[in-house]
Amino acid sequence: MKKSIFSVSTIATALYFSVPTTAIAHGWVEFPQARQSICYEQGGIWTGNPPNAACKAALEVSGTYQFVQRNEVAINIQAPDYLDAQKVRAAIPDGSLCYANDPQKRGLGVEHGDWTRTEVAPGTFELVFNATAPHNPSYWEIYLTKPGVDVSKALSWDDLELIQEYGNIEVGADKKYRMRVTIPAERSGEAILYTRWQRIDPVGEGFYNCSDINISGDELPPVDPDEPYLHKGEQFIPNDVSLQTPQIGESVKYDVLNRYGDIHTSFSLEITEDNQLDWDRLLAAKISGYYESNHNGNVFIGDWHAEMNHYMYFRDNLYANYFNAKDERASGVFSIVADEVNPGLTAVITPQTLQEIQLAEVQHGTVVVLNPLNTTGDYDQVVWQQLSGPAVNTDQGRYDELIIDTDALSGGQDHQLSFQLTVANVQGSDSAVYSFTVKSGDDEIPSDGNWLADKVYVQGDIVTFAGRSWTAQWWTQGEQPGTTGEWGVWR
Repeated sequence: MKKSIFSVSTIATALYFSVPTTAIAHGWVEFPQARQSICYEQGGIWTGNPPNAACKAALEVSGTYQFVQRNEVAINIQAPDYLDAQKVRAAIPDGSLCYANDPQKRGLGVEHGDWTRTEVAPGTFELVFNATAPHNPSYWEIYLTKPGVDVSKALSWDDLELIQEYGNIEVGADKKYRMRVTIPAERSGEAILYTRWQRIDPVGEGFYNCSDINISGDELPPVDPDEPYLHKGEQFIPNDVSLQTPQIGESVKYDVLNRYGDIHTSFSLEITEDNQLDWDRLLAAKISGYYESNHNGNVFIGDWHAEMNHYMYFRDNLYANYFNAKDERASGVFSIVADEVNPGLTAVITPQTLQEIQLAEVQHGTVVVLNPLNTTGDYDQVVWQQLSGPAVNTDQGRYDELIIDTDALSGGQDHQLSFQLTVANVQGSDSAVYSFTVKSGDDEIPSDGNWLADKVYVQGDIVTFAGRSWTAQWWTQGEQPGTTGEWGVWR
């Protein structure tokens, strides 16, 4: 469901400025399924009662964030350091491999013997990586725990052996990477398959997933059904002389119609010099990816590949691809529109600079609220990611504002923090960076003394209670600081 942007007042001012928009890669190992995704799909994370004991232990360590953000078990190691194995190990030290050294996801590395395991037979199988946001160029490294490793313990680099490598591989129209991985024939028993997906770019974002497996002699369950499961409709691009190759500046459009002939979703792509030769594949990927992410894959553009037992897009044969849907009454309509302006991303961030390339300052112990204040339009997803500075406790509010508690930072020094906001919808994504400095807590905030239950306080009064300073937002008496909630009288 799309959300509308709301403006929310900031408690503390933070500078934010434009940065070049980059393709942000996200995803998780779908088979054998990564542990954060298994916990998410098994449920119970919101009630505090996951059915799996290991997932429950992880929840107690670092909350729901690690499961909700299952496509972001990642770390940025800038180029060229991500090519240096020793620097990668330093950035992701032993014990933190399953959560890529992200303190907010450290529950994924909890020592436990009850992680749900996927049955995998020795020999070759197809590893499937669900890329919610694909990115190329990139490369892959697949590791397996060595024989005899206690997989109930925290994972270390010396526990692993590299069993497969891939360079840049193409993502499928279903936004999934697929690659063949071979488990040594002599292996059996419980193990961890460790997958690294590394972007090749200056930022150096890399994704690290732990898949808990049991290597058995049993035959592998099929990754995909043995036969087509969608109804095959008309050709994706009709073989019609009236539909010539689109020209630069024109737009290709595809409407998906429901059973009643009404438009369910529309997709468009402007033809440019960069995509003129593969616009059809990109348009098909938009459609299939959207329905995979939002409607359980009920629509796919391409055709069933009998030998490979899955749907795929045939990029070398324009007319070999079809509209496939779960509902046989659904259909698709392709068209070329001259001089149509590509609507592009409907939610666009246009940050304001509050100070010229200087970081705004807040006091130690301050709660900072960052907002997508200058974002316009509708969006389907909002993601906040800390880019720099020591890890802090954060929460995301009902209006997608990021709430940051700086109280846990050491008070003897200044800390520079930066967070990236990304808004996205089916047309694309846009991002901006918010940065600020948390000033040293050496200077105590002037206080009107310890809080007294029978004393009347008015707006602006500052008291000390439980070792912290509290500021009254309005008239109050008898309300104990720390009990009035995030937006209450005492902050």
